[in-house]
Amino acid sequence: MANSSAPRTFSVKTRAAAPTDTPVKRFTPLTEAEYKYSKAWGMATSVDIHDCNPALIRDANAIKAFTAELCVRIDMKRFGETVVVDFGDAEEVAGFSMTQLVETSLVSAHFANLTNSVYLDVFSCKYYDAQKMIDYALSFFRGKSYNAHCVLRGCEEFPKGYQREFSDRNIVLNSTPALVTA
Repeated sequence: MANSSAPRTFSVKTRAAAPTDTPVKRFTPLTEAEYKYSKAWGMATSVDIHDCNPALIRDANAIKAFTAELCVRIDMKRFGETVVVDFGDAEEVAGFSMTQLVETSLVSAHFANLTNSVYLDVFSCKYYDAQKMIDYALSFFRGKSYNAHCVLRGCEEFPKGYQREFSDRNIVLNSTPALVTA
Protein backbone atom coordinates (compact mmCIF):
# COMPACT_ATOMS: atom_id res chain seq x y z
CA MET A 1 0.00 0.00 0.00
CA ALA A 2 1.33 3.44 -0.94
CA ASN A 3 2.29 5.90 1.77
CA SER A 4 -0.32 8.68 1.65
CA SER A 5 2.16 11.24 3.00
CA ALA A 6 4.64 10.63 0.17
CA PRO A 7 4.84 13.35 -2.50
CA ARG A 8 2.45 12.71 -5.34
CA THR A 9 4.03 11.96 -8.69
CA PHE A 10 2.31 11.40 -11.98
CA SER A 11 3.03 10.58 -15.55
CA VAL A 12 1.39 11.49 -18.77
CA LYS A 13 1.09 8.77 -21.40
CA THR A 14 3.61 10.53 -23.64
CA ARG A 15 6.45 10.49 -21.11
CA ALA A 16 7.79 8.33 -18.30
CA ALA A 17 7.41 9.34 -14.67
CA ALA A 18 10.39 11.23 -13.31
CA PRO A 19 12.14 10.29 -10.07
CA THR A 20 10.78 12.29 -7.13
CA ASP A 21 14.05 14.24 -6.72
CA THR A 22 13.88 15.48 -10.33
CA PRO A 23 11.58 18.39 -11.19
CA VAL A 24 8.51 17.13 -13.01
CA LYS A 25 7.19 18.98 -16.02
CA ARG A 26 3.82 20.10 -14.65
CA PHE A 27 2.40 21.59 -17.85
CA THR A 28 1.06 19.41 -20.61
CA PRO A 29 -0.99 21.64 -22.92
CA LEU A 30 -4.46 20.99 -24.21
CA THR A 31 -4.93 19.09 -27.40
CA GLU A 32 -7.29 20.49 -30.01
CA ALA A 33 -9.67 17.59 -29.34
CA GLU A 34 -9.75 18.44 -25.61
CA TYR A 35 -10.37 22.10 -26.40
CA LYS A 36 -13.28 21.22 -28.71
CA TYR A 37 -14.68 18.74 -26.17
CA SER A 38 -14.65 21.42 -23.47
CA LYS A 39 -16.90 23.70 -25.53
CA ALA A 40 -14.86 26.53 -24.01
CA TRP A 41 -15.31 30.05 -25.28
CA GLY A 42 -11.54 30.51 -25.26
CA MET A 43 -8.22 29.53 -23.80
CA ALA A 44 -5.56 31.61 -22.09
CA THR A 45 -1.99 30.43 -21.69
CA SER A 46 0.46 32.22 -19.41
CA VAL A 47 4.14 31.45 -19.42
CA ASP A 48 6.92 32.87 -17.24
CA ILE A 49 10.30 32.46 -18.92
CA HIS A 50 13.33 32.82 -16.67
CA ASP A 51 16.98 33.81 -17.25
CA CYS A 52 16.45 35.25 -20.73
CA ASN A 53 19.04 37.00 -22.89
CA PRO A 54 19.16 40.56 -21.46
CA ALA A 55 19.83 42.21 -24.83
CA LEU A 56 16.78 40.61 -26.46
CA ILE A 57 14.27 41.56 -23.76
CA ARG A 58 15.53 45.17 -23.87
CA ASP A 59 15.19 45.52 -27.66
CA ALA A 60 11.81 46.84 -28.87
CA ASN A 61 12.49 45.76 -32.46
CA ALA A 62 13.35 42.22 -31.36
CA ILE A 63 10.13 42.09 -29.32
CA LYS A 64 8.11 43.24 -32.35
CA ALA A 65 9.80 40.65 -34.59
CA PHE A 66 9.14 37.94 -31.99
CA THR A 67 5.46 38.91 -31.76
CA ALA A 68 4.93 38.91 -35.53
CA GLU A 69 6.53 35.47 -35.89
CA LEU A 70 4.70 34.07 -32.85
CA CYS A 71 1.37 35.03 -34.40
CA VAL A 72 2.35 33.21 -37.60
CA ARG A 73 3.45 30.11 -35.70
CA ILE A 74 0.22 29.82 -33.70
CA ASP A 75 -1.98 30.88 -36.63
CA MET A 76 -3.27 34.16 -35.20
CA LYS A 77 -4.14 37.02 -37.54
CA ARG A 78 -2.71 40.26 -36.16
CA PHE A 79 -4.98 43.28 -35.96
CA GLY A 80 -2.99 46.51 -36.09
CA GLU A 81 0.59 47.07 -35.07
CA THR A 82 2.41 45.62 -32.09
CA VAL A 83 2.65 48.17 -29.28
CA VAL A 84 5.87 48.07 -27.24
CA VAL A 85 6.35 50.54 -24.39
CA ASP A 86 9.31 50.85 -22.00
CA PHE A 87 8.22 51.97 -18.55
CA GLY A 88 8.46 51.45 -14.83
CA ASP A 89 10.02 53.82 -12.32
CA ALA A 90 10.62 51.07 -9.78
CA GLU A 91 13.49 48.72 -10.58
CA GLU A 92 11.42 45.59 -9.85
CA VAL A 93 8.91 46.42 -12.63
CA ALA A 94 11.03 48.31 -15.18
CA GLY A 95 11.05 46.92 -18.70
CA PHE A 96 9.13 46.73 -21.94
CA SER A 97 5.47 45.76 -22.11
CA MET A 98 3.94 44.51 -25.37
CA THR A 99 0.40 44.20 -26.63
CA GLN A 100 -0.78 42.79 -29.93
CA LEU A 101 -4.44 42.54 -30.79
CA VAL A 102 -5.32 39.46 -32.82
CA GLU A 103 -8.64 38.81 -34.53
CA THR A 104 -9.53 36.25 -31.89
CA SER A 105 -8.29 38.30 -28.90
CA LEU A 106 -4.88 39.35 -27.53
CA VAL A 107 -1.18 38.56 -27.11
CA SER A 108 0.61 40.48 -24.36
CA ALA A 109 3.85 40.33 -22.41
CA HIS A 110 6.00 42.13 -19.88
CA PHE A 111 9.79 41.93 -20.00
CA ALA A 112 11.33 42.39 -16.53
CA ASN A 113 14.80 43.92 -16.65
CA LEU A 114 15.68 43.14 -13.03
CA THR A 115 15.20 39.37 -13.41
CA ASN A 116 15.64 39.00 -17.20
CA SER A 117 12.24 37.32 -17.29
CA VAL A 118 9.42 37.32 -19.83
CA TYR A 119 5.77 37.07 -18.73
CA LEU A 120 3.84 36.13 -21.87
CA ASP A 121 0.07 35.68 -22.22
CA VAL A 122 -2.00 34.50 -25.18
CA PHE A 123 -5.78 34.59 -25.00
CA SER A 124 -7.90 33.45 -27.93
CA CYS A 125 -11.33 32.03 -28.64
CA LYS A 126 -9.59 30.00 -31.39
CA TYR A 127 -7.53 26.94 -30.43
CA TYR A 128 -3.75 27.31 -30.68
CA ASP A 129 -0.90 24.99 -29.81
CA ALA A 130 0.31 26.33 -26.46
CA GLN A 131 3.47 24.22 -26.56
CA LYS A 132 4.48 25.82 -29.89
CA MET A 133 4.00 29.21 -28.25
CA ILE A 134 6.17 28.23 -25.29
CA ASP A 135 8.88 26.52 -27.33
CA TYR A 136 9.23 29.47 -29.69
CA ALA A 137 9.33 32.05 -26.87
CA LEU A 138 11.85 30.00 -24.89
CA SER A 139 14.06 29.63 -27.95
CA PHE A 140 13.74 33.24 -29.15
CA PHE A 141 14.54 34.83 -25.79
CA ARG A 142 17.04 32.07 -24.92
CA GLY A 143 15.35 31.37 -21.61
CA LYS A 144 16.68 28.71 -19.29
CA SER A 145 13.39 27.56 -17.73
CA TYR A 146 9.70 28.30 -17.65
CA ASN A 147 6.44 27.91 -15.72
CA ALA A 148 3.15 27.74 -17.59
CA HIS A 149 -0.53 27.23 -17.09
CA CYS A 150 -3.64 27.31 -19.22
CA VAL A 151 -7.13 28.44 -18.33
CA LEU A 152 -10.22 27.36 -20.24
CA ARG A 153 -12.67 30.25 -20.35
CA GLY A 154 -16.43 29.80 -20.50
CA CYS A 155 -16.34 26.01 -20.78
CA GLU A 156 -19.01 23.46 -19.97
CA GLU A 157 -18.69 21.19 -16.95
CA PHE A 158 -16.13 18.44 -17.35
CA PRO A 159 -16.45 15.05 -15.66
CA LYS A 160 -14.54 14.97 -12.36
CA GLY A 161 -11.88 12.69 -13.87
CA TYR A 162 -10.98 15.33 -16.42
CA GLN A 163 -10.89 17.99 -13.75
CA ARG A 164 -8.33 15.99 -11.76
CA GLU A 165 -6.25 15.22 -14.86
CA PHE A 166 -6.29 18.85 -15.98
CA SER A 167 -5.26 19.98 -12.51
CA ASP A 168 -2.25 17.66 -12.71
CA ARG A 169 -1.36 19.24 -16.06
CA ASN A 170 -1.65 22.83 -14.77
CA ILE A 171 -4.84 23.49 -16.74
CA VAL A 172 -7.57 25.37 -14.92
CA LEU A 173 -11.28 25.10 -15.68
CA ASN A 174 -13.63 27.85 -14.69
CA SER A 175 -16.23 26.56 -12.29
CA THR A 176 -19.18 27.65 -10.23
CA PRO A 177 -18.00 28.85 -6.81
CA ALA A 178 -19.28 26.91 -3.82
CA LEU A 179 -21.99 28.65 -1.85
CA VAL A 180 -20.72 30.18 1.37
CA THR A 181 -22.93 29.68 4.37
CA ALA A 182 -22.82 31.92 7.41
